[in-house]
Amino acid sequence: MPFFESSRKVQVMGSSLAMTIPALFVKANEVEKGQEVSVIFGLDGVLVLSKFADHETIRGQLLSILESLEARVIDEGSDPDEE
Repeated sequence: MPFFESSRKVQVMGSSLAMTIPALFVKANEVEKGQEVSVIFGLDGVLVLSKFADHETIRGQLLSILESLEARVIDEGSDPDEE
């Protein structure tokens, strides 16, 4: 499963901080104004935004992303001169 990366700037909205959601995520998941999404985060700097509320579904999707990320890390670490 492919995954996508994007960077966002944190902005001030009133007395809160906010970020925009990537347009590709919005389109692919049909996110609409006023819709609730699940946010899971740890205090280690990782935040997950999901259209799913079910933890088992989120877990499955995260495992798929982690497998793709692992493959990318391995590919980036390989030395092209060794081939």
